[in-house]
Amino acid sequence: MSRLAIDRLGLPWRQPPLQLDIGRDRLLLLDGKTPTRQKLAAPLHPGLPDDEASAALRSALAALGESVPAGRRTLHVSVSDALARNWIVERLPGLASLPEIESLALDQMQQLYGDRPADAGQWAVRLDAEPFVSGWPAIAIPQALLDSLSEIAAQHDWQLGKIQTRFVASFNALPGRPFGRSAIAVYAQATRDALTIGIRRANEWLALRTHPPLQLLGAELPVMLRRDCTAAGLRLEECRIHTLHWPLHKAAR
Repeated sequence: MSRLAIDRLGLPWRQPPLQLDIGRDRLLLLDGKTPTRQKLAAPLHPGLPDDEASAALRSALAALGESVPAGRRTLHVSVSDALARNWIVERLPGLASLPEIESLALDQMQQLYGDRPADAGQWAVRLDAEPFVSGWPAIAIPQALLDSLSEIAAQHDWQLGKIQTRFVASFNALPGRPFGRSAIAVYAQATRDALTIGIRRANEWLALRTHPPLQLLGAELPVMLRRDCTAAGLRLEECRIHTLHWPLHKAAR
């Protein structure tokens, strides 16, 4: 799962890295243990951001950038799952190269979300194309969001590090590296922005989906877990449940 991070990390700088979290209506920047929060003038919504939301994001990033002392730093980023797309790419026989796999992922994303063909290039898609499995987990983040991060990093001489969804960041932070477990495991992360559920058996992801937050769904977490397990052809009682907590840092809220 760690490969799903959009990782532009080169050689690390000497100073501790900055940690930026992007939510739907606010940003949080951690400089060591010091948090700085910035509210967005216009909230970010699922899907591609419009001009107003993009401008609000750039403005908030600029304000946060001014709060950091000058100097080379590495910037790691976590993104609310509500702003990304998560799904399982159904593997087709005969694929021989990464470009073919990425093209398949884009085609299946368009079918799942009903995108116009012209919108496909506005998403940055990453997937974990492991061999000998029937499906690959994929994540897409709006390219406009990545462009804003590249812009602020260039302005302040920062090096962009890992760019991950909250779900991926939390999964990668699990102790003991949960790869290779034979039991069916369900990973769930509920935040005020979204509910993401992933189902894994041994080294294969069976399902990965982001829902609206529980308060909007009007449902309890066990109900949603059972629903996603049923959709994957499983019984909830057969699964081991793992709750992924967010935020990872005590200073975040």
